Amino acid sequence: MILIEKAVKILDKNLCDHCLGSQFAILLSGYTNEERGRFVRNIIGVMIDSDTIDSSKIDPSNFYDFKFRINKKFSKAKKKKCWLCDDVFDDLEKYADMAEKKLKKIEFNTFLVGASLSDEILIRQEKIWEKIGIDYCEPVKNSITRELGKNLEKRMKKGVEFKRPDVVVHVDLVEKKIYLQVNSLFVFGFYKKMKRGIPQSEWGTPGMYKTSIQQIIAKPLEKATKSRENKFSGSGREDIDARCLGWRSFVIEMLEPVKRKMNLREIQKKINKSKKVNVKELKFSDKRTVVHIKTNTGDKTYRVLAKLDKPVDKKDLVKLRKLIGVIKQRTPNRVSARRADLVRKRRVKSIKYKLINKKTIELTIESVAGLYIKELVSSDGGRTIPSVAGILGVKAVSKDLDVIHIERPKGL
Repeated sequence: MILIEKAVKILDKNLCDHCLGSQFAILLSGYTNEERGRFVRNIIGVMIDSDTIDSSKIDPSNFYDFKFRINKKFSKAKKKKCWLCDDVFDDLEKYADMAEKKLKKIEFNTFLVGASLSDEILIRQEKIWEKIGIDYCEPVKNSITRELGKNLEKRMKKGVEFKRPDVVVHVDLVEKKIYLQVNSLFVFGFYKKMKRGIPQSEWGTPGMYKTSIQQIIAKPLEKATKSRENKFSGSGREDIDARCLGWRSFVIEMLEPVKRKMNLREIQKKINKSKKVNVKELKFSDKRTVVHIKTNTGDKTYRVLAKLDKPVDKKDLVKLRKLIGVIKQRTPNRVSARRADLVRKRRVKSIKYKLINKKTIELTIESVAGLYIKELVSSDGGRTIPSVAGILGVKAVSKDLDVIHIERPKGL
């Protein structure tokens, strides 16, 4: 079927230039669908007036503004609403006004436009495609969002971003309303926890702990961004009663920020005034970094005091070298309520030991990520093999556990 025949087939209903042009959207780059539609309409109009096509099934209202010299039937046509889009393109300026009003209330650099169409429009579109196929067309929704996007680019002097926009402008053509989806602002950095008794995330704070690492870091960011809430992700987590003296990477996600411009150096200074948490290298990031730090956890070095129920001699500590290698750990009793009951294999890479007194030893342990250090000391009732307690033949518990070094995630 030649293009003219395709056009004639769908002009049995009145179509605006935008909707007519969208059926030939992939032809001729550098033109809008409105311009393509006008080209096609002009060609068909000439053929109608010259009587070189069968115009008996064409809706004359498609040519209400044409001045025919020969075909008098088409000269009397009156304007009608577009059968496909209900003249939504005539309302785009109104929707742009509504969107601009909302956008002026927030800070953003990039945006994207989305749209919801009525079922009736989608059904009509399918009917057109059934007639002429989809070889050259694009959905009318694409044309709507593109035209509104171009309008807002000029008004707001901001750029369209398809992958990770700061805000999505959603035009609901059913409710005739504009909604904004303000996307999160991500801040990446490294933290140290200088005090014991602080959980990493705020889930552990209600009624149990006064604050958390998440809350300490989030407080100045919430004030700067006017965000309603936040999410915190770390490359692993230390126990509440452990300090983290090595730099642990994290990403904090500020949800629905009203403001995006801020001085992260000043934010960093405010966080570090807490004396409980130190941060460094704060920078703006994205959701991909969350995945990166979660999947690229490096080796860690721990320092722990092991309290024994029986005295040991300094010479006995040499036996602890047996810990170097593979450790089999069944899920510890203390976390069994929230972790699957599995036997995990982890590796101790090195160990240093020092006798503090007959019943206290200091251990410095380098291991791969995921090793439960407290259970490596105590054996957790035989759930961790080998262990300090098992090798020395004593009961042992960990005290004053510190993470003293964390391998930096690759690429960060």
